[in-house]
Amino acid sequence: MNAVAPCPAEISRVVTELARRFPGVRAWWGASTREWWAMFRDSSGRDRLVEAESPAELCRRVAAVLTPPRFARGHQPGAVRRPAGDVPPPRRAAPATEPRATRGRHELPRRGLLRGWR
Repeated sequence: MNAVAPCPAEISRVVTELARRFPGVRAWWGASTREWWAMFRDSSGRDRLVEAESPAELCRRVAAVLTPPRFARGHQPGAVRRPAGDVPPPRRAAPATEPRATRGRHELPRRGLLRGWR
């Protein structure tokens, strides 16, 4: 927690800079809490209240909420990425097997009133 309150000129500079970088963001210094605060509406339309100990931290937290994550070209969220030199092994053909001796779904015994009827 900051022990010393910033001077009014610094407060004004920080508030102006945040408003310039992030339109619609209202920032202030909380004299009682001795913290920096910002209020804004995020991309989903919800109001957000963010606090931080320093102006730089406040800027990082506001940017984290307002800036969408960036993905590398061709990268899909949730996809597994391999290192550049890692090549997956070639796919092998499935071994030839005999047909299964079990009956298929359409050949299962009937249930209900006609259980033994075929």
